Amino acid sequence: MMSRFFSHIEEVVLNALITAMTLLVFVEVIARFFFNTGFLWIQELTLTICGWFVLFGMSYGVKIGAHIGVDAFVKKLPAKGRKYTALLAVAICLVYCGMFLVGSWDYLAKMYQIGVPMEDIDFPHFLISGLDPDKAWEYLRIDVEEPAVPLWISQSILLIGFSLLTWRFLQLALAIITNKTDGFAFADEAKESMHLIDQEAQADDKQPGDQK
Repeated sequence: MMSRFFSHIEEVVLNALITAMTLLVFVEVIARFFFNTGFLWIQELTLTICGWFVLFGMSYGVKIGAHIGVDAFVKKLPAKGRKYTALLAVAICLVYCGMFLVGSWDYLAKMYQIGVPMEDIDFPHFLISGLDPDKAWEYLRIDVEEPAVPLWISQSILLIGFSLLTWRFLQLALAIITNKTDGFAFADEAKESMHLIDQEAQADDKQPGDQK
């Protein structure tokens, strides 16, 4: 139940991020080509949302098998060989995630300690006006007089994204150990392309009949 609910939340967040990014790019293009102007904050916000979309979507890609991988050799192995190879691959991925988690924690801790702000994105006045200046800086690293969004907040997706990715790999490891799966699920671009070609062919075959 909780897993299904969390999956739904993941999809909602990813859809919201890609929608927001598309709208921001559309507004920026219209402003530049038709009004000869631009918004610096849109560029920074778009890059930030893009980072959130990619890093948040990594774990979702593992879940649905959207990542691309080479498994031609692994498929030729016996069942036990595939299992042990998959567990080794998951272990390497977990080490990779661990390294990024440690690095992300150190990086964000330094950004928090120094209080580095984003360049062009500020908090709305109504969110900041009621904050105590001393506490806002002490706990959030927000300067009430110049309320730029702290860099540690905008880039916190580093910890969030790799924590979610670690969780997905742990789930995959458990599924492999309990024989619920024999390894990673990868996107098959060739198969998807052939499926699209078949769909187009079927649509073309139906057109003469529809016209009649």
